[in-house]
Amino acid sequence: MEEPLQAHTVNEAHYYLMVTACRECSKGPWVIESSDEPQPDSTRMLRAKCKSCQACREFRFACEHEVPASGPEAEMINPGDEPSKIIDLGQWMSLFYLMVESAANAPSRPETRRMGYRAALCLGEAMKFYADNELPPQEAFFSAETAGVFREHPENFARTKLRNMQAKLPMLGAIAHRVAQDEKARRRWWQFWQR
Repeated sequence: MEEPLQAHTVNEAHYYLMVTACRECSKGPWVIESSDEPQPDSTRMLRAKCKSCQACREFRFACEHEVPASGPEAEMINPGDEPSKIIDLGQWMSLFYLMVESAANAPSRPETRRMGYRAALCLGEAMKFYADNELPPQEAFFSAETAGVFREHPENFARTKLRNMQAKLPMLGAIAHRVAQDEKARRRWWQFWQR
């Protein structure tokens, strides 16, 4: 059995499946079919299907932190400052742009806010790869593909550019508050026992 992938949370595992290519068709993304409860050793099995070719696969993750079932903390990716070991800087940037696009095309304001919140979280994860340098270290890229993108367009990975993008986003706390309000508003008055 393969060693489990080291994820900070199950949410990070979900993002990993969004940017991992299928071995069968080299496309994706993976769509989660089912998820086992966390095991005593903090591992979790996710069964997923490739959206392109329908191939099925099991992924095993060792998740360092548990996330709450609801509320803005339920979206948490990584509560610490250490960068991801399974999603590289280029992939976090791809996820950021994907979430921004999803927010722009969302069917409702609450969904727009949720996608905007996720975009901000992904950009925050990307920022964790930078030390005090303007450009990230080569180790911030885990594949030849993302390292190649960095070599061809290093200006897209300048820390100043990412900080400027981050400054244009609403503060995470404010977004989290609105996401929590949206979630509470979805409950009907007779569902008070779920609060």
